[in-house]
Amino acid sequence: MKTVKHISIICLILGLVVLASCTPIDEFKKYKEGGDIVYPAKVDSVIVYSGKNRIELAMVLGSDPTVNKIKAFWKNRQDSTEVTFSRTTANDTIDVLIENLQEGVYNFQIYTFDTSGNQSVVKNVSGTVFGDTFQNSIFNRQIESATCGIINWVPPVSSMIGVEVNYINDLDEEQTVMVTNEDQSTTLEGIKEGTPFKFRTLHVPDAKSIDTFYTAFKTETIKTIELNTGEYEVISEHNTPHGWMPNKGHKREVTKISEYQYSYILSTDAGNAVPMIIHVDPVTLKTSVDLQEIGNFGAPWYMTAESIESDDNFISYCDGIISVRLHIDNLDRSNLWGDFTVAVKLQD
Repeated sequence: MKTVKHISIICLILGLVVLASCTPIDEFKKYKEGGDIVYPAKVDSVIVYSGKNRIELAMVLGSDPTVNKIKAFWKNRQDSTEVTFSRTTANDTIDVLIENLQEGVYNFQIYTFDTSGNQSVVKNVSGTVFGDTFQNSIFNRQIESATCGIINWVPPVSSMIGVEVNYINDLDEEQTVMVTNEDQSTTLEGIKEGTPFKFRTLHVPDAKSIDTFYTAFKTETIKTIELNTGEYEVISEHNTPHGWMPNKGHKREVTKISEYQYSYILSTDAGNAVPMIIHVDPVTLKTSVDLQEIGNFGAPWYMTAESIESDDNFISYCDGIISVRLHIDNLDRSNLWGDFTVAVKLQD
């Protein structure tokens, strides 16, 4: 039986050989036409950068020195772009910028080609294009307060990367200040009190965006602290011969008579609580006082006060300070008291 079995196997092999010899050689040739299939190395990696109606593909090539072209397809292969290049290093980086895209998510099929025209296997990546929808969703960083040349900001939202502030200083020069997300306040050096400034906020849709989106400019006005009737504290320091003269830390009540006039009690002695009328120049904000009789202690002690021209005379609305330099003397002008500055600050 073994012999029969072996004979059967031998006959089967011989039959296949005969059959093969009867098959035309062209039937084999057609599978070998063009030689072996060649696949160039595909791109090693791709970073997709989002943009405003555009997208950028940053591709790192492999070590295949024959690759000299990249072609990217999107929109179900309806659209494509390609770039031809010369290899210079083992791992060139090729950037492809695709513009005029509508907002949305895009899937890209990327192929490399070698110098013989062979095509690599596909590399699939996806990315997002931003446009009007994102632009219409952004808003300015909010302002908590804008007083006396200082802007205090509300914390930014995640897409914000900064604020641009434009204003005119007291020399009529245009100034631009860039505000970072870490800045909680911004000082506008030299801005005129009561003058406007404008600002806009910079946004990026994600960390890999190649484009910055801007809000429309918004205009605000730097406000000043209004000095009103209230309790003020003496902030000037000086030595005086009598305790009823004002010194640092003393409290005083200041009464606002009009926009440019204030009544101030110089003495703390109830028997000599004579107010001084402080006048403010509306242009320079310099202060002055009328000649005042501030005490009658019996002849010859009829004390008077008058202002002295000095840089110490001023109103600082932003700091809440009223300051005036005074000459205190008796009626015969014998300089028994001398000159000193009284500066008071509005208390919160």
